[in-house]
Amino acid sequence: LASLRLEASIRRDHERSVRATDPWSLLRNSDRWRRNPLIDDGHFFVTGLDATYDTRNERSLPSTGWYLRGHYEHGTSDDLLPIALPEVVRLPIQVGGGYGFDRLSLDLRRYSRLTPSLRVNGRLLADGWLAGSRLPIQRRVSLGGPGLLPGYDFRAFTCAPRGYNDPSAPALCDRMIAAQLEVRTRLGLNLGYRLPDKEGGSSGRFIGIEEADLVFLGDVGKAWLAGDGPGQVPVSRIPSLDEWKADVGVGLDTGEIGAYLAKGLSSGGPIKFLVRLQRRF
Repeated sequence: LASLRLEASIRRDHERSVRATDPWSLLRNSDRWRRNPLIDDGHFFVTGLDATYDTRNERSLPSTGWYLRGHYEHGTSDDLLPIALPEVVRLPIQVGGGYGFDRLSLDLRRYSRLTPSLRVNGRLLADGWLAGSRLPIQRRVSLGGPGLLPGYDFRAFTCAPRGYNDPSAPALCDRMIAAQLEVRTRLGLNLGYRLPDKEGGSSGRFIGIEEADLVFLGDVGKAWLAGDGPGQVPVSRIPSLDEWKADVGVGLDTGEIGAYLAKGLSSGGPIKFLVRLQRRF
């Protein structure tokens, strides 16, 4: 059953910085954590438009169907206090002047069931600056980490120019695009114990992991600065495919929790191990 939803919203935000370091961790509370990135402070008047097309057979664990979501955002500010960034990232913004930006996000997914136990899922995601003034730092994008490129470190690709050193590792890219592909096959594990039913039979509730998906995954993506300067990509183009980063991996997904191993193909980094409390997409 297909569904189409359009939503529009207008809000007025006052974005302020949070404390530079304010972590909480179940096991690593005493570790030193990176500082929170600074933001461009000010009052923002934001107008947004959402459009969603959804034919998935289920919302939480889909096996067939299409999902397409587009989000457009227009933001303005008359009292912006921008932080200083390298000019290759963003030219200086006039303090107190008129400021306005346009941002677009697209999320396209396809779920296909080839056999009762074999599924192939794909996703294309794009996000970033569309027009107007360049994005505030809190709207900028990056790549790397469990979400899109799990074979790489968190924010491995931030578009920070050579020599720029910020321990908070802010996302500085204007745009990003990523594609994800996964193949899932159902496995009967029977790791646990089935409780007896009221009659003493073996059809009661199963305690443990009865079935799980064996997942083979691959991801490619690129984040970049848009423009005509050194290290930038022309506004009307996307980077050539030989500049994209890629990874591959394998994992076991029980539906409630999943464990994965992933390795980046564009660097000599180690294999990453990650645990997710929800599906990749």
